[in-house]
Amino acid sequence: MQISKRLQPKYSWLTPINPFLKIGLCVVIIGLALVLTKMVAMLVLVGGLLLLLTQIRVRPAVLLYALVSLTIFILFSFWLLEDWLIAVFNALRLLAAFALPAPVLALSTPPADLIRALQVARLPSFLTLSLMLIWRFFPLTMQEMQRIWEANQLRGINLSRQPGKWFFGLIVPLVFQMVTYADEVTIGLQTRGYSPTAPRSNSKPIRWQLRDTLFCLGALLWLSLIVYLEGRG
Repeated sequence: MQISKRLQPKYSWLTPINPFLKIGLCVVIIGLALVLTKMVAMLVLVGGLLLLLTQIRVRPAVLLYALVSLTIFILFSFWLLEDWLIAVFNALRLLAAFALPAPVLALSTPPADLIRALQVARLPSFLTLSLMLIWRFFPLTMQEMQRIWEANQLRGINLSRQPGKWFFGLIVPLVFQMVTYADEVTIGLQTRGYSPTAPRSNSKPIRWQLRDTLFCLGALLWLSLIVYLEGRG
């Protein structure tokens, strides 16, 4: 099954970075975001993530929806806590811990590179395949949701103004599309003679490059600055 070009990672300086390095950085960022207490440190963390976000392809509509959702979250937090500073800080924590690291990692890593990295880790073949399918499941879901949304608009149904029709107009078709996708993947594996126990070769093994060293040093400086700002005073 062919993948739409809109779902393929945008090639940038972040794309060829070692996947293990990006996974490790993602874990460290999430951990930092959950423990930071200083606004300036959180701003530096989120600012760095937004800089990384510029290296991936994101549709303007998705950015708009994210901005609206973040604004609603801030207003709701202020209504509960009656403190703008805490409300904004909580929104930044939400961005740094959940909304930004995983998409930056996923959309800047080609699936082939991820598979090579998992093979280097000597994970079982069935686990590697499962992780790969899950990895590609989320962008495919976004693509199918967009198609279903546009199909409803062509039929004169505006789901954004009719939330009561989301179940039958969006969720049910999406579930059927995901089941169809699973069937196509299963048939594709069977027709190609896939066997989880068969030995595999790798024509382009993952190797540590100079760019990985430079990226690692830059990430360490960035994280060190965040830790310094958090511990100062």
